[in-house]
Amino acid sequence: MSGNKVSKSYNHTRRTWRPNLLKVKTEIAGTTRTVNVCTRCLRSGFVTKKINVTPANAGAPKAN
Repeated sequence: MSGNKVSKSYNHTRRTWRPNLLKVKTEIAGTTRTVNVCTRCLRSGFVTKKINVTPANAGAPKAN
């Protein structure tokens, strides 16, 4: 998406809005893949983030 950036002196310059992408490990068809996902899709539950459970952090309490 593109549009104008407007300064306090009302000067207009062109700018672009880019999606907020994150590299996320997820499971697709039984295999772990790293994909670029927008944060809105991640937050709304379209993609579930794969969480690594290792013996080092398996018994650790979650920080709130």
